[in-house]
Amino acid sequence: MMETFLAALGAAALLGLAGSLHCSAMCGGIAATLSFAIPEPLRHSGRLWLWQLLLGLGRVTTYCLLGAGAGALGQQLLSHLGNLHWNWAALASGVLMLLLALQLGGLGAPLRHLEALGRRLWRALSPLTGRLLPLDRPYKAVLLGLLWGFLPCGLLYSALVLAAATGHAATGAATMLLFGLITIGPVAGTGIFAGRLARLRQGRFRYVALVATLLLAGLFFYQGLAAPHPMAPLLPGQDPTLHQHDHHHHH
Repeated sequence: MMETFLAALGAAALLGLAGSLHCSAMCGGIAATLSFAIPEPLRHSGRLWLWQLLLGLGRVTTYCLLGAGAGALGQQLLSHLGNLHWNWAALASGVLMLLLALQLGGLGAPLRHLEALGRRLWRALSPLTGRLLPLDRPYKAVLLGLLWGFLPCGLLYSALVLAAATGHAATGAATMLLFGLITIGPVAGTGIFAGRLARLRQGRFRYVALVATLLLAGLFFYQGLAAPHPMAPLLPGQDPTLHQHDHHHHH
Protein backbone atom coordinates (compact mmCIF):
# COMPACT_ATOMS: atom_id res chain seq x y z
CA MET A 1 0.00 0.00 0.00
CA MET A 2 1.40 3.36 -1.03
CA GLU A 3 0.18 4.89 2.25
CA THR A 4 2.26 2.33 4.14
CA PHE A 5 5.35 3.14 2.07
CA LEU A 6 4.96 6.90 2.52
CA ALA A 7 4.36 6.45 6.25
CA ALA A 8 7.52 4.33 6.50
CA LEU A 9 9.52 6.99 4.63
CA GLY A 10 8.22 9.70 6.95
CA ALA A 11 9.02 7.63 10.03
CA ALA A 12 12.50 6.80 8.67
CA ALA A 13 13.18 10.50 8.11
CA LEU A 14 12.05 11.32 11.66
CA LEU A 15 14.10 8.43 13.00
CA GLY A 16 17.21 9.65 11.20
CA LEU A 17 16.74 13.25 12.34
CA ALA A 18 15.86 12.43 15.95
CA GLY A 19 18.64 9.86 16.15
CA SER A 20 21.34 12.10 14.65
CA LEU A 21 22.88 12.81 18.04
CA HIS A 22 22.74 9.12 18.88
CA CYS A 23 24.54 8.40 15.58
CA SER A 24 27.21 10.94 16.49
CA ALA A 25 27.63 9.42 19.95
CA MET A 26 27.74 5.80 18.82
CA CYS A 27 29.58 6.05 15.48
CA GLY A 28 31.32 9.41 15.74
CA GLY A 29 34.29 7.84 17.52
CA ILE A 30 34.66 5.33 14.70
CA ALA A 31 34.48 8.12 12.14
CA ALA A 32 37.14 10.10 14.03
CA THR A 33 39.42 7.06 14.24
CA LEU A 34 39.04 6.45 10.52
CA SER A 35 39.88 10.08 9.83
CA PHE A 36 43.26 9.45 11.44
CA ALA A 37 43.62 6.24 9.39
CA ILE A 38 43.89 8.44 6.29
CA PRO A 39 47.54 9.26 5.47
CA GLU A 40 48.52 12.82 6.36
CA PRO A 41 49.00 14.06 2.76
CA LEU A 42 45.39 13.04 1.96
CA ARG A 43 43.91 14.39 5.18
CA HIS A 44 43.71 18.12 4.59
CA SER A 45 41.11 20.80 3.76
CA GLY A 46 37.91 19.60 2.08
CA ARG A 47 39.30 16.19 1.21
CA LEU A 48 38.43 14.86 4.65
CA TRP A 49 34.76 15.44 3.89
CA LEU A 50 35.17 13.44 0.68
CA TRP A 51 36.69 10.49 2.55
CA GLN A 52 33.90 10.59 5.14
CA LEU A 53 31.32 10.74 2.34
CA LEU A 54 32.80 7.61 0.75
CA LEU A 55 32.65 5.82 4.11
CA GLY A 56 29.05 6.96 4.55
CA LEU A 57 27.99 5.85 1.08
CA GLY A 58 29.43 2.40 1.74
CA ARG A 59 27.55 2.21 5.05
CA VAL A 60 24.27 3.33 3.45
CA THR A 61 24.70 0.73 0.69
CA THR A 62 24.75 -1.97 3.37
CA TYR A 63 21.68 -0.41 4.97
CA CYS A 64 19.87 -0.61 1.61
CA LEU A 65 20.76 -4.28 1.22
CA LEU A 66 19.57 -5.01 4.76
CA GLY A 67 16.41 -2.99 4.04
CA ALA A 68 15.71 -5.05 0.94
CA GLY A 69 16.03 -8.23 2.99
CA ALA A 70 13.81 -6.81 5.73
CA GLY A 71 11.18 -5.76 3.18
CA ALA A 72 11.16 -9.22 1.61
CA LEU A 73 10.86 -10.82 5.05
CA GLY A 74 8.07 -8.39 5.93
CA GLN A 75 6.20 -9.42 2.78
CA GLN A 76 6.27 -13.05 3.91
CA LEU A 77 5.21 -12.17 7.46
CA LEU A 78 2.35 -9.97 6.32
CA SER A 79 1.04 -12.64 3.96
CA HIS A 80 0.93 -15.14 6.83
CA LEU A 81 -0.42 -12.79 9.49
CA GLY A 82 -3.31 -11.61 7.34
CA ASN A 83 -5.34 -8.56 8.38
CA LEU A 84 -3.95 -6.70 11.37
CA HIS A 85 -5.94 -4.03 13.16
CA TRP A 86 -2.79 -2.66 14.78
CA ASN A 87 0.32 -1.41 13.02
CA TRP A 88 2.79 -3.93 14.45
CA ALA A 89 5.80 -2.24 12.84
CA ALA A 90 5.02 1.11 14.44
CA LEU A 91 4.53 -0.55 17.85
CA ALA A 92 7.83 -2.41 17.56
CA SER A 93 9.58 0.81 16.54
CA GLY A 94 8.03 2.54 19.56
CA VAL A 95 9.47 -0.12 21.86
CA LEU A 96 12.91 0.28 20.26
CA MET A 97 12.68 4.06 20.66
CA LEU A 98 11.98 3.62 24.38
CA LEU A 99 15.04 1.37 24.65
CA LEU A 100 17.08 4.00 22.82
CA ALA A 101 15.82 6.66 25.24
CA LEU A 102 16.95 4.46 28.17
CA GLN A 103 20.38 4.22 26.57
CA LEU A 104 20.60 7.99 26.14
CA GLY A 105 19.59 8.30 29.78
CA GLY A 106 22.41 6.03 30.89
CA LEU A 107 20.28 2.88 31.32
CA GLY A 108 21.23 1.07 28.16
CA ALA A 109 21.27 -2.55 29.32
CA PRO A 110 18.08 -3.67 27.47
CA LEU A 111 19.26 -2.19 24.16
CA ARG A 112 22.73 -3.64 24.65
CA HIS A 113 21.14 -7.09 24.96
CA LEU A 114 19.34 -6.47 21.66
CA GLU A 115 22.49 -5.24 19.95
CA ALA A 116 24.29 -8.35 21.19
CA LEU A 117 22.28 -10.33 18.63
CA GLY A 118 24.26 -8.69 15.84
CA ARG A 119 27.67 -8.91 17.50
CA ARG A 120 28.36 -12.46 16.36
CA LEU A 121 28.16 -11.36 12.72
CA TRP A 122 30.25 -8.27 13.49
CA ARG A 123 32.95 -10.40 15.16
CA ALA A 124 33.18 -12.44 11.96
CA LEU A 125 33.46 -9.35 9.75
CA SER A 126 35.59 -7.04 11.87
CA PRO A 127 38.95 -8.74 11.08
CA LEU A 128 38.42 -7.70 7.46
CA THR A 129 38.52 -4.03 8.45
CA GLY A 130 42.22 -4.19 9.31
CA ARG A 131 43.06 -5.29 5.78
CA LEU A 132 41.60 -2.06 4.40
CA LEU A 133 43.85 0.21 6.49
CA PRO A 134 45.37 2.66 5.92
CA LEU A 135 42.65 4.44 3.95
CA ASP A 136 44.82 5.49 1.03
CA ARG A 137 42.47 4.54 -1.81
CA PRO A 138 38.82 5.57 -2.34
CA TYR A 139 37.69 1.98 -2.89
CA LYS A 140 39.05 1.06 0.56
CA ALA A 141 36.84 3.72 2.14
CA VAL A 142 33.75 2.39 0.35
CA LEU A 143 34.52 -1.23 1.30
CA LEU A 144 35.18 -0.26 4.91
CA GLY A 145 31.86 1.61 4.92
CA LEU A 146 30.13 -1.53 3.66
CA LEU A 147 31.51 -3.47 6.63
CA TRP A 148 30.67 -0.63 9.03
CA GLY A 149 27.02 -0.97 8.04
CA PHE A 150 26.86 -4.31 9.87
CA LEU A 151 27.89 -2.79 13.22
CA PRO A 152 25.18 -3.64 15.82
CA CYS A 153 22.96 -0.61 16.44
CA GLY A 154 19.54 -0.29 18.08
CA LEU A 155 18.64 2.70 15.92
CA LEU A 156 19.44 0.69 12.80
CA TYR A 157 17.26 -2.17 13.99
CA SER A 158 14.34 0.21 14.51
CA ALA A 159 14.74 1.51 10.94
CA LEU A 160 14.81 -2.07 9.66
CA VAL A 161 11.48 -2.74 11.37
CA LEU A 162 10.05 0.15 9.34
CA ALA A 163 11.60 -1.31 6.19
CA ALA A 164 9.94 -4.65 6.95
CA ALA A 165 6.60 -2.86 7.35
CA THR A 166 6.65 -1.77 3.70
CA GLY A 167 6.24 -5.43 2.75
CA HIS A 168 8.46 -5.28 -0.34
CA ALA A 169 12.21 -5.49 -0.99
CA ALA A 170 12.44 -2.36 -3.16
CA THR A 171 10.44 -0.15 -0.80
CA GLY A 172 12.36 -1.53 2.17
CA ALA A 173 15.62 -0.57 0.47
CA ALA A 174 14.26 2.92 -0.28
CA THR A 175 13.27 3.38 3.36
CA MET A 176 16.76 2.49 4.53
CA LEU A 177 18.31 4.71 1.84
CA LEU A 178 16.50 7.76 3.21
CA PHE A 179 17.35 6.85 6.81
CA GLY A 180 21.00 6.25 5.97
CA LEU A 181 21.48 9.42 3.94
CA ILE A 182 20.19 11.52 6.85
CA THR A 183 22.77 9.95 9.19
CA ILE A 184 25.78 10.61 6.93
CA GLY A 185 26.12 14.28 7.86
CA PRO A 186 26.11 13.90 11.67
CA VAL A 187 28.52 10.96 11.62
CA ALA A 188 30.89 12.61 9.13
CA GLY A 189 30.77 15.87 11.07
CA THR A 190 31.70 14.09 14.28
CA GLY A 191 34.57 12.35 12.54
CA ILE A 192 35.97 15.70 11.45
CA PHE A 193 35.16 17.84 14.50
CA ALA A 194 35.33 15.04 17.08
CA GLY A 195 36.51 17.14 20.03
CA ARG A 196 33.85 19.82 19.83
CA LEU A 197 30.95 17.45 19.22
CA ALA A 198 32.09 15.17 22.05
CA ARG A 199 31.64 18.08 24.45
CA LEU A 200 28.18 18.78 23.05
CA ARG A 201 27.11 15.17 23.51
CA GLN A 202 27.99 15.35 27.18
CA GLY A 203 25.93 18.52 27.75
CA ARG A 204 22.36 19.60 27.31
CA PHE A 205 22.15 18.33 23.73
CA ARG A 206 22.05 14.81 25.10
CA TYR A 207 18.81 15.69 26.89
CA VAL A 208 17.43 17.26 23.72
CA ALA A 209 18.05 13.95 21.97
CA LEU A 210 16.41 12.09 24.86
CA VAL A 211 13.25 14.22 24.66
CA ALA A 212 13.13 13.89 20.86
CA THR A 213 13.45 10.11 21.17
CA LEU A 214 10.63 9.91 23.72
CA LEU A 215 8.37 12.06 21.52
CA LEU A 216 9.15 9.81 18.55
CA ALA A 217 8.32 6.74 20.65
CA GLY A 218 4.97 8.31 21.53
CA LEU A 219 4.29 9.02 17.85
CA PHE A 220 5.05 5.41 16.91
CA PHE A 221 2.77 4.06 19.66
CA TYR A 222 -0.01 6.40 18.51
CA GLN A 223 0.39 5.23 14.90
CA GLY A 224 0.46 1.61 16.00
CA LEU A 225 -2.65 1.71 18.19
CA ALA A 226 -4.72 4.15 16.14
CA ALA A 227 -4.07 2.63 12.71
CA PRO A 228 -7.52 2.43 11.05
CA HIS A 229 -6.47 -0.23 8.57
CA PRO A 230 -4.16 -3.25 8.51
CA MET A 231 -0.62 -3.02 7.20
CA ALA A 232 -0.43 -4.39 3.70
CA PRO A 233 2.48 -4.74 1.27
CA LEU A 234 2.61 -2.81 -1.99
CA LEU A 235 3.43 -5.38 -4.63
CA PRO A 236 4.73 -4.55 -8.11
CA GLY A 237 1.87 -4.03 -10.56
CA GLN A 238 -0.77 -4.25 -7.86
CA ASP A 239 -3.69 -1.84 -8.15
CA PRO A 240 -3.77 0.32 -4.99
CA THR A 241 -7.55 0.74 -5.42
CA LEU A 242 -7.90 -2.91 -4.44
CA HIS A 243 -6.50 -2.02 -1.01
CA GLN A 244 -8.83 0.94 -0.81
CA HIS A 245 -11.77 -1.36 -1.60
CA ASP A 246 -10.65 -3.76 1.13
CA HIS A 247 -10.26 -0.85 3.52
CA HIS A 248 -13.88 0.32 3.01
CA HIS A 249 -15.15 -3.25 3.09
CA HIS A 250 -13.65 -3.89 6.54
CA HIS A 251 -15.26 -0.73 7.84
